[in-house]
Amino acid sequence: MITSTTGRLLGVAALGLTLAISACGSTGQQPQDVEETPHGYVEGAEELAEAQSTIAYATRGAQRLRLLDLRTSAENEIGLSVGAEQLTEDGRFVYVDGGDRTLEIVDAGVWTVDHVDHVHYYRAPSRSVGTLSLDAPVRTIAGFEAHTTVGTTDGKVTVLDRRELEAGKVAKLATIDSKSSAPLAVPYAEQLLVALGDDPRRPADRIVAMDAKGQPTGAFEVPCAAPRGWAVLRGGAVFACADSFVRVKLEGDKLAAKTLASPRTPVASDGFGYRPRSNEAAVADQAGIWSVNAAKATLRYVPATGRELVAAASPADGSTVLALDASENLISYDLETGKILAEKPLRAASLTLDIDRAYLADPKAQVIHEIDYRDGLRTARALQVTERPDLAVEVGR
Repeated sequence: MITSTTGRLLGVAALGLTLAISACGSTGQQPQDVEETPHGYVEGAEELAEAQSTIAYATRGAQRLRLLDLRTSAENEIGLSVGAEQLTEDGRFVYVDGGDRTLEIVDAGVWTVDHVDHVHYYRAPSRSVGTLSLDAPVRTIAGFEAHTTVGTTDGKVTVLDRRELEAGKVAKLATIDSKSSAPLAVPYAEQLLVALGDDPRRPADRIVAMDAKGQPTGAFEVPCAAPRGWAVLRGGAVFACADSFVRVKLEGDKLAAKTLASPRTPVASDGFGYRPRSNEAAVADQAGIWSVNAAKATLRYVPATGRELVAAASPADGSTVLALDASENLISYDLETGKILAEKPLRAASLTLDIDRAYLADPKAQVIHEIDYRDGLRTARALQVTERPDLAVEVGR
């Protein structure tokens, strides 16, 4: 998800949640007098046949979050104890930053569990889980698998038990001192990929694997000057650094890191845009787009001549990339040649992708535009919403 209104993406990965799904892949025999748990069963949730994609949006400063069901166009409202200044999502949870060192966590009640060879889609009641009080303003948020991390401007990273969030509780596991001015810790493969430095006044200069308590695991340590964006994809986790990209992948039972040199520096400081269950992600600055493939550990750069880009996202088809420019245009580029394949005038404050469509929020018109990015950027629907979608993210995808 990209939120171009704030100029930064805290974004997050919408893949592979690992709550109570121990039945998946289980081959152990059950005693004859015990009923076997159905495959994919999650207590308190309904399993459905398709993704329960939902746009979570808020008017800036409002103490309510609205959930727009993209299948039915119905809306649900969640009351908040904070005024929304920034939204971040991790596929299920929406993290509402009140801008006053208080973070409210909302369970959107829709999520997807990705097992690569098959996928489960779930729906449960939506609710506010609770709030987290912090010692400094929020800088980064990353939620995936068992953990959620919140980095703050004082260099600290608060680690939360994400499985406890699924149970309706906000539970702290640890606080990590990143010794940097831009704290970041990305949950991946049951570990934390933490950006570390040596001076709290300066950005981090390396990425280190740690456990949930903030202790180095010894899995790897790789240089990464001023980490500025990340994505967890099927083929691994990727980080954007000032002059390169780093791909971290679980190979067997070990983590391995690979550095990808960038053909242009500095790399954009905004976050990645990507669709769920994919291997490609993109990030843009005013002059061009970087597109990284996590599975292949490859990197492409597309110059945007004559354009001032504000955001980018990858449809993960290996051949195209989408971008928004400052003149309110949605553009589809050919990754190989940089040629513009399609263009659509479209006022938008945010852009998100799922496996079929792109969604762009227009606060002034109170509309969510649904775009078929595979069909020449055709408008599939214009969804009128109840309030201004100043802040918008997609969950359940």
